[in-house]
Amino acid sequence: MRVLIGGMALLLLAGCMAPTMNEARQEGPSKILYSKKTDVALAKCVQYEWQNQPIFGGEPGATQQPGRDSGYTVFTVSSAYFVDIQPGASGSVAKYYAVVNNWISTKRLTALQSCL
Repeated sequence: MRVLIGGMALLLLAGCMAPTMNEARQEGPSKILYSKKTDVALAKCVQYEWQNQPIFGGEPGATQQPGRDSGYTVFTVSSAYFVDIQPGASGSVAKYYAVVNNWISTKRLTALQSCL
């Protein structure tokens, strides 16, 4: 009986897990934005803005890492919100992903747009 209850609890918790960054990428970005800034400059700006963004009830902070092939990814704790920044023809392209669409995702997007 304990094994059955434990197994059911595990199944329920597995359904609550947020998708990984790669799974979110497969679903497509929430927004695609363009900037005249270089990918490096845009990534630094987004990271700075997200790290200094006051969010009541949310996790502040952001981390930056090199992209798979080129560019950069800036992401928050648990990767609930992230942006892939790639070099573009006349600047850079930012693909914004919000795993959870709520007021925090709106604040993150606004901060990203302020960096363009």
